[in-house]
Amino acid sequence: MKLLYVGDNSDRINWGCRATSIALRELLARDHEVIAAATGKMIEARYPVSDRIGDALYGPLAQRLYRKKLRKLPVVGPAVLHLLERLGDPVGLTLDLDRNIDNIDRARAYSAFARALFDAIEACDAIAVNGEGDLIFTTPPRQKLLYILTVCRLAQRRGKPVYYLNAMLSECPIDGIHQPTVDVAARILADSAAVVVRETASYAFVQAHMPAVRATMLPDALFTWRYHFTHSDRPARPAIERLLPFFEHTGHAPPKVAAGPYVAISGSSLAARDPARARSTYTNLVRKLKAVGVPLLLIPTCGGDRFLIDVAADTGVELLPLETPILAGAAILANARVFVSGRWHPSIMAALGGTPCVFLGSNSHKTLSIQTLLEYPDPREFNAFPSNDDTEIIVRQTIGLLAEGDTRRAQILDVSKRLAADAAKCLDLLETHA
Repeated sequence: MKLLYVGDNSDRINWGCRATSIALRELLARDHEVIAAATGKMIEARYPVSDRIGDALYGPLAQRLYRKKLRKLPVVGPAVLHLLERLGDPVGLTLDLDRNIDNIDRARAYSAFARALFDAIEACDAIAVNGEGDLIFTTPPRQKLLYILTVCRLAQRRGKPVYYLNAMLSECPIDGIHQPTVDVAARILADSAAVVVRETASYAFVQAHMPAVRATMLPDALFTWRYHFTHSDRPARPAIERLLPFFEHTGHAPPKVAAGPYVAISGSSLAARDPARARSTYTNLVRKLKAVGVPLLLIPTCGGDRFLIDVAADTGVELLPLETPILAGAAILANARVFVSGRWHPSIMAALGGTPCVFLGSNSHKTLSIQTLLEYPDPREFNAFPSNDDTEIIVRQTIGLLAEGDTRRAQILDVSKRLAADAAKCLDLLETHA
């Protein structure tokens, strides 16, 4: 089939977005032709419209002025917002998906993204959605989710099947569940040719809140990258030689600590909401983790982890740049001896080399779900802002995982091998409906 790939986030800085987007697209391309992609920049664009001054004039104006930083400015922000709302609709996307389609259709007058979407819908046989973590039902709904649901609705109106893959569904830990968004998403998913969720908590969410949706549970597509990092069921010893091919001629160098064993540390989507507090708690955590006796490496895997740059300055611990090429970054995680993290996809990257993790909280059930998926014997999630008591336990747990060595790594490698084979089965669902 000719596919429009929706949710190609490989143009974003977030490691998980980049890695799983590429992995799923690579998997789909085994049997199908990906003729176009809706990328992160395309998805995050707004489609403002105006009957008063015309879309061609209003659209670019609203896109330039309807910015979060500008709206927060005293006096100027409210004045600009008032002007935009008097002239038209600066948001463009709501839970009324048919209205959104009309707005994007109108936006073709000024938006290359809008024109590209309609052209791709006409040319494709079906759309494949990289669901990732977009189905977190926040209040208000995320604009990115509204766009994806709108594209699905457009495809369904044109008689094109929708394959919603690699998805995670969750309530928001701050807002709970925004029921109107659940209702709209449930209608789209119920009319989809296939819905694939990536772990048991998401499957349970579908059963509880979307009974009309028939979902299949398969592991995250990122598990199929296992072949990049291991060609054996036996754990590999730490060696910089395993990392050099991923860094060669990239303009980046392996971190100095990678010459031997090291413990990697990244942030959390929940910690990213309060960078000042995160800097304080993570500085305390890193200073205490120095007691494990193995060099540490700080790894920001998302823009929200930039507070780790300050933590590195506060603690003198080496930091791997956020802009590191994704295969090189994944190799660093796969080669670490332990990974302390509140991130879903980076934890999968670690598992591909058998690296055990100590998990911090996130913006959903992700860091508990990944432990269940990887068959951790005693799943536990520490606070995204670890207290002194949490930190002491994290240090002890890290020391324990280091002591388990290859025994623990072999267990994780065995599970990730099975998950990689299962993740590839999503292709069978596309073949069934082709």
